[in-house]
Amino acid sequence: MNLEVGWKKDSNFMKIKLFLLLFLVALSSCKNDSDIYKTTSGAYASKKGKFVAKFPTEPQLSIQDNKIGFDKFQVFAYRSTLGPNRIFAVEYFDYPGDMIKSMPNEDFLEQTISNYVYGMSSNFELDYKEAVDNGDLKGVYFVLQPKENAAIQGIKGMILGEVFKKGNRVYTITYFGIPDDKVDPFIDSFTITK
Repeated sequence: MNLEVGWKKDSNFMKIKLFLLLFLVALSSCKNDSDIYKTTSGAYASKKGKFVAKFPTEPQLSIQDNKIGFDKFQVFAYRSTLGPNRIFAVEYFDYPGDMIKSMPNEDFLEQTISNYVYGMSSNFELDYKEAVDNGDLKGVYFVLQPKENAAIQGIKGMILGEVFKKGNRVYTITYFGIPDDKVDPFIDSFTITK
């Protein structure tokens, strides 16, 4: 009888130890590891993206697989919306390969703008572009206006944006939509963190 009671005590003790172990594992896996967080200034930041921007609402992250030649990479897109015709976005990707290192920064940014305009050419056309500085980064500011057929398709608004490159990483900050007083604070607030 004593053997049976001792075994039951050991069994209950093991169950308690197992429960505590599982509880601690579950607790440690529930820690807040979110990539996006709100800063004390009210802007939103990305730990993985290493940037801060004053999105009007908390941005949502989507990740898209992409490919250049045989090189595969992912595009990380953070988007905040104030309805269908007001979209604030920061996208980045780490450019694969050595081509980015061999091309001067200005040429690379010009090529990036050309590729972006080409991708939007069915509904938009380049209206304006100029060189911009963001701290120690040099980039390009651009404006795309809708073509006549865009209104027929229900597209309202323009695209404003900036493109920067730091090392292999390319950042595109854009706003698509109708005029909004939150656009300039959003685009001007973009900062790369360390």
